[in-house]
This record gives sequence, structure tokens and C-alpha cells, in this order.
Amino acid sequence: MLALVLLIFPAQARAAGNENETRLSVLVDCHCSDPVGESFCSDFKDKVRDSAAYRLVDHADAYGIGVHLWCVDLFAGLPGVDSKLSGTMSAVSVAFTIYSDKLPGEVYEDSSVFRVGKGAADEMSDRILAAVGQLATANKAVFEHIRATPKPAATATQRVIE
Repeated sequence: MLALVLLIFPAQARAAGNENETRLSVLVDCHCSDPVGESFCSDFKDKVRDSAAYRLVDHADAYGIGVHLWCVDLFAGLPGVDSKLSGTMSAVSVAFTIYSDKLPGEVYEDSSVFRVGKGAADEMSDRILAAVGQLATANKAVFEHIRATPKPAATATQRVIE
């Protein structure tokens, strides 16, 4: 059993002894200026932060999943719509990516557009976190390969001195 654990977790993570090394990084990038969207984004970040499987990061680190959220108030500025509806529902676009310091950039995985009502941020956050779990499972082999592949050592460059 110990041999299996030693094979699964890289030496760097074992040496660090840090639980964050075993949790998958999730980068949450929010572009939500309406109240419902801001609440949804905040709630989602809290769920990632509190998760035992993931750790919330504010920039792309070694590897992980990116969750990019854009939100707009569904009723703001629409002619003929009662202003009382403004601030009650947000249209949310989410794009999921995977990233790694071994890739040239983020790799698109999936996207969706949905509505979030004022009282549904918690439920929708759970659904998005479940989608992250599905992507983590689908890309498990990729993440294990990235984790197991050592970073190339820096090599000295030769320079001609004139």
C-alpha cells in the first residue's frame, strides 16, 4: 500500500507535506458586476475554498481547472421592463478550461449559459462545482501525467563574448 502511495504522489508533494499539494487547483475568474452575479461568484468561490478536493487559486499555477464566469443583469436597461425586476436575476456564462505550466495556454473544455435568480446562487454554485468534479474526473489521467512529469531543469545558455 505504501508503495502505491509513493507512486501516486510526486516526491515534491510528499516533501512539502502540504495538503494543498494533493488538492486540484481551481482558478475562478469572475466578470460579474450585477448584484446577483456577484453573489453567485462569491458563493462559488466559497464552495471551492471550503472543498476538500479543490483549492481556490487567484492565478494559474502548475496545473488545474479554470472557471471563467461572466454575468449580466437580465432585466437592467430593457425597455418596458419594470425596474423592480432589475437585480433579481443574472444571465451567467461559464467557460471551463484546464491549464498547466507545461501547456502554451489554457485549453478549452466546455461552456454553458444559464440564469441565476436571487435566491438560487447556492444551488447553482453546487451545480458548477459538480461540473468541475466531472471535468477533474475526465482529465484525471492528464493531471496525473502532468503531476508525475518533472519540470525540465534550467540549462545555461552559451554566450559569445567579444
